[in-house]
Amino acid sequence: MYHIKNDQRSVRSAEMIYDALATLASKRPFELIKVSELVEEAQVGRATFYRNFDAIEDVLRWRCDQVVDGFIVYALEYMRSQPKDSIIPFLKPVLRYFDLHSAVVELLIEAKRVDILQASFQKRIRIPRLITLKNTPEKFLDYGAVIRSSVVVSILANWVQNGKKESPDELAEGLGKMMLEMSGMGILF
Repeated sequence: MYHIKNDQRSVRSAEMIYDALATLASKRPFELIKVSELVEEAQVGRATFYRNFDAIEDVLRWRCDQVVDGFIVYALEYMRSQPKDSIIPFLKPVLRYFDLHSAVVELLIEAKRVDILQASFQKRIRIPRLITLKNTPEKFLDYGAVIRSSVVVSILANWVQNGKKESPDELAEGLGKMMLEMSGMGILF
């Protein structure tokens, strides 16, 4: 778990630790990185690390939560900019945002911890806040959040891992058409 105070000094220390983690992960496997190396690279004390984080994975959790919070702001702004009667594909703003913020996804892939991004999406993006499902009982909405976050994170990880060969819009439109075709054939799940 992370526990960063909402003051400039704590946030700056956490950012230095994250940057150091990204640097070290580019040089060696994530699972071999030790706290002692991390604090040395970040030029912070061991007490500073443990004041903010319980474990190295918590640095990734913190960064993911930050990035997903930024995405929520971006997505709400994106939705506001669309015509009121238009259908807004969820994947397009996700891919546009993460095209600019893919470094954290790359680090999660390297660390074999993409599940952290999925957990951040599930925790922060709830279906009832984004869409209304008239025929779906309330008890199933959490499953919808799991489905949406799993699909989105899997697409993101695959896209980033393959070098983001398609533009965000090209991929969103292509996948949207494919999903519509599959659902029309009754084979979506």
